[in-house]
Amino acid sequence: MSSPTSQSKTGALVIAGVVVPLLVLAAAIGFTQYQLRDILRAQIARRDATLLDGLLRQQLRESGDETAADPLSAVLETTRLPQLPGVRSVIVYSPSGSFVHAWPLTAATVALDPALRLEAEHDRSSARFHPERMLSDEFLTARESDSRTEPLLEILVAVPDPLNTGVAGFARFLLDGSGMAQEYARLDQSLRRQAAIAFGLAGLATAGVLGLAFRKLNRANERLRRANQELTLAAKTSAMGAVASHLIHGLKNPLAGLQTLLRDPALGSDPTGGLNDATQLARRMRLMIDDVARVLREDSGFAGYEVEAADVFSVLMQRVQPGATTRGQRIESRFELPLILPNRDANLTLLILENLVHNALQASPDQSVLTVTLTGDRESAVFSVIDRAGGLPEHVRERLFTPVISTKPGGTGIGLALSRQLARHMGADLRLVRTGPEGTEFALILPLPRPANG
Repeated sequence: MSSPTSQSKTGALVIAGVVVPLLVLAAAIGFTQYQLRDILRAQIARRDATLLDGLLRQQLRESGDETAADPLSAVLETTRLPQLPGVRSVIVYSPSGSFVHAWPLTAATVALDPALRLEAEHDRSSARFHPERMLSDEFLTARESDSRTEPLLEILVAVPDPLNTGVAGFARFLLDGSGMAQEYARLDQSLRRQAAIAFGLAGLATAGVLGLAFRKLNRANERLRRANQELTLAAKTSAMGAVASHLIHGLKNPLAGLQTLLRDPALGSDPTGGLNDATQLARRMRLMIDDVARVLREDSGFAGYEVEAADVFSVLMQRVQPGATTRGQRIESRFELPLILPNRDANLTLLILENLVHNALQASPDQSVLTVTLTGDRESAVFSVIDRAGGLPEHVRERLFTPVISTKPGGTGIGLALSRQLARHMGADLRLVRTGPEGTEFALILPLPRPANG
């Protein structure tokens, strides 16, 4: 089962995975709404400017010759048209932008805005809405200390010259903007409602898609977690099975020997010697059971410590020396590499070396010498077991690590196969280095961790 911390992290990731895209979507919709609002507001203001430009030109056409010499006089007549209510002031400028006259007389002299002038020259008219315009900036009757503001619409129209295609001047109309302010408010409300609807629909779709995706991802992660657990369990089970097989293999021959010994009629005539041999066999079986039990216990993860290779050799000698002494055999050891192993690797190494040494002692003649060494370099450590026997037959070498291939009478041939399996469980390898009339050498090769600085 997953831990509460893992579940909370997964939940937080799911929430973040849904909330972040929704925030991005909201920002995109808000930005689009803001741009659309500005475009629509400009179109509304432009609509009134175009209307005013049309009324002014119609007034000029109807005036005919009366205003041909002075087209600017027709501008003031436009302010009295019934189609143009709410005019607060009109200022007339020359073609160069200089002030000419204003209506009413209380209108302040306002400089012509260059940006509005360029737009009017290009499009015949331009407009700008002021949601809060200071009245003291537009009228002389308003005191400078008066902070009253009103919504005003500023429209600038290029007055055509009837005598040629040029511009006779510019007319700046200042209109009451309360109606436009209400129209803008209705526009903003409509845009917000549409944005909310769009965000709601898109958000639901996005949240649904992301939720479904995260749900599938969560299921996939759960399957992966279970698969990892099963693989870990399988690996541990396989390792424990290999150790148990090693125990069975090691117990087979002592049990067979003990059974033969107990069936021997001579046991009754020489009880002391027979019982001594039986005691030695039983002691070896008990030691093997203890070793395997310790490996299985420490492999479960409840204990973790480091063991020096010299201590591994010391325990190895305690276990194999009695058997070698019985036959007058001698075991030499040589250390050329300081090595520290995790307790799990140390236990497995001890089991493998013990099996190799027992095999070598059984294959070697009495009074012979057996050598166990530890060498290596920066990449690997090498445990070697070297005997002085006559070597392995050719047919045995070809299937040396295959079970049920043995050169010993009554042997099952699974010792080396299990030892190699144990080696591979800790990332090592067991190899036959050489064999011949001068002897046989097996090597257990353990890869060493690389230094942190590479």
